[in-house]
Amino acid sequence: MDQRVTTFVQDIAQTLVGLDVALFYQANPRTFDTAAGIALRTHRSVEMVEPALERLAECEILETFTRGDGRYQCYALSTDLEVWRLLCLVSEAYHDDPQSRKQIVRLLIERRLQERGNGATESEEESASNE
Repeated sequence: MDQRVTTFVQDIAQTLVGLDVALFYQANPRTFDTAAGIALRTHRSVEMVEPALERLAECEILETFTRGDGRYQCYALSTDLEVWRLLCLVSEAYHDDPQSRKQIVRLLIERRLQERGNGATESEEESASNE
């Protein structure tokens, strides 16, 4: 598996929800929506999607926009071509290569187990178990 995919999964996606949100934007690159809208589209709760959206925005995978006099935070895929190429690599690895998909899932599970071992709070564990 490409090292860029491994780095993305470990450092940016970090969770299955983070990966799902990133893959959603790769499949729907013109999406411009709020956390509630993305939660609805990815069949997740807003509480699960918000941290992933914020992390993807911090890593410049997504761009954020404020609308409605500050009442709404909207997210859109970055227009940076390198971001698009990276998400395409991740998507190909996850959807088209069964071995890479296993490695991706294994990385996410190992990360979750490490977080549990490092004293993740009960609410974080509950949140992760809903993934």
